[in-house]
Formats: sequence, structure tokens, C-alpha cells
Amino acid sequence: MASWYGGADGFEGKPTASGEIYDSSQLTAAHRELPLGTVVEVTNRDNGKRVRVRINDRGPFLKGRILDLSQEAARRLDVIGPGVAPVRIEIVQAALAPPTVSATGLWAVQIGSFAEPGHAQRQAERARAAGRQAYLEPYRGLSRVKVGPFPTRGEAEAVLQELEGAGFEGIVVPQ
Repeated sequence: MASWYGGADGFEGKPTASGEIYDSSQLTAAHRELPLGTVVEVTNRDNGKRVRVRINDRGPFLKGRILDLSQEAARRLDVIGPGVAPVRIEIVQAALAPPTVSATGLWAVQIGSFAEPGHAQRQAERARAAGRQAYLEPYRGLSRVKVGPFPTRGEAEAVLQELEGAGFEGIVVPQ
């Protein structure tokens, strides 16, 4: 399932995970794992419409969703009204792989990135209630919610699996 973001949700004009400024009129998308810069063709399985987007952000962080489309990409796929749609994603142009080493030697699990600090705080509290050490990390006007740190990527990945079992969505990131 794909959803979309942009407009009045607070992300317009804010930095994406790639560092570029989010512009809802561009053909971009957020994905949890595909390397930033990857170009994918997205097909709306309900109506057959297709669009190519470049992955420039991380997300979505809602269970059952694989992609957050920019507002323009969602408009072209007729996803604006329903808000979500079943999609097929095909890689058109691969980008560099995600980092396999951490400059600090530490890893974390990012379970959200929010423009609204209160939403970030609530997500951190949910993780703490699940028995995890969660903290907020400011990033270019956003609040990232992270669990950790962990001494190895493998340990962070194991915690991510546990968190997913508890209803969270996330990605493993270098600390």
C-alpha cells in the first residue's frame, strides 16, 4: 500500500532524508530501505496508472505501507482522494546501497521523523512503554525518533524485528 504526503502536513519546504528540500510538486517518494536516489516505477494496481519517482526520503512509518508518494505523484496515480492505494514497485535505476558501516561504530533504529514535536514525543513514549530506550534527535527542523544505540548493526536489526512485532515501523541507521 502507498500513501502520500505534502500540502498542509508540515513537510513542505523541510529537508528530506537525502538533504534536499521537500517539494510536493516533484515526482519523489519515501521508502524505508531502498537507497536514496533509486528511481522506481509505481503502478496503481486499482487503475493501472504509472509514474516514475525518485526515492529521496525515508518512510512511511505506518504498518502495511511501503511507499509515501509526493503529492504530485499521488495526483498522477489518482491516490489523492482515497489517500492510499495498492501499488506495484519496480526498480528502474538503482542507486548506491545503504551504509554498511557506522562512523561511530554505533547503530540505532529510527521509528519516525516528525515535523510536529508533540507527535515525535508520543512516538518516543510508545517505544518507552514497550520497554525500549527512545530518544529524539533534531534534524533540520524535524524530530527523529530513535531507539538505541546498539554496538552492532545485527543487534539493531534484531531490535527492529521486535519493534515491528509490537506494531512499530522503522529502519536501521548508523548513529
